[in-house]
Amino acid sequence: MLDGLIDGEMEKAIAASVGGEEALELRVRLGAPLKIRTLTRYLTARLNGEDYIASREDVDKILARATDMSPYSVSDELKSGYVPFRAARIGVGGECVSENGNLLAIKSISYLVIRIPRQVFNAAGKLLRYVANFDASKSHASVLSADYLSKKVKSALIISLPGAGKTTALRDLARVISHHKNVVVIDERKELALPYMGEPTLDIGEADVISGMPKLKAYENCVRAMNPDVIVTDEIFGEDEVKAVCDMLRCGVKVFASLHGESVEAVRKSKIYSVLLENFEFAATLEPIGKVKEAVTLNGYN
Repeated sequence: MLDGLIDGEMEKAIAASVGGEEALELRVRLGAPLKIRTLTRYLTARLNGEDYIASREDVDKILARATDMSPYSVSDELKSGYVPFRAARIGVGGECVSENGNLLAIKSISYLVIRIPRQVFNAAGKLLRYVANFDASKSHASVLSADYLSKKVKSALIISLPGAGKTTALRDLARVISHHKNVVVIDERKELALPYMGEPTLDIGEADVISGMPKLKAYENCVRAMNPDVIVTDEIFGEDEVKAVCDMLRCGVKVFASLHGESVEAVRKSKIYSVLLENFEFAATLEPIGKVKEAVTLNGYN
């Protein structure tokens, strides 16, 4: 997944530290130990018995490779705090330059969070029972009749704290439902389909993808031009996005979306996000990794 991004001593330290496990996240902090998160552990990378300390050369080399030696080519993404690299995403931190409240650039980048996505087939198995009355363990999606889901899909809000598998579950919902409905994936931060050179690098079934476009613009274009039955989108953030999602739901489009939160009750107490519970038909909270902790039918829907 990270071929061409990390090599040399850092690559050796990662391999020596994770053993046979798969790294899911790397935290590269200038002058600090390299941290690794796997499915079961959060650990410090070590090489030859010592902590691996990230250097300026390490940070600059990763950025140069991620941007093909041209940070200007990803300036828009940098303003949003990340850099895409093939099927991974690199969050960046450093000194910000702003004007009149608008972020112009991030310079002296010294902090990198490299998130390495993983596809988990049937990660949405239990969720499918709630949103489509479909038991994935008994029948494969591809053999369902074309009208099986015609009246059974519910709009779903997936809630959890970071790292619990919201994006993984949404991706799997898109993969299965897209065999029966017109599904459009709005992938603003390129985490759901993880496109590279215009093609998804992860399996999202027969869904159409809009990537890299701000959600608010993508919502408008999608509803008007792509005739979706279902829109799948990543994290809802802020009052404007809440309003746009609610407008789509009122138009009759089903939406699967994620939201950072601890519980349905916590969302209900939020001044900004509680309105989502008045418009979605179903909400679930997840706990690591992808397990359904709480499932709530909303607004009297069955």
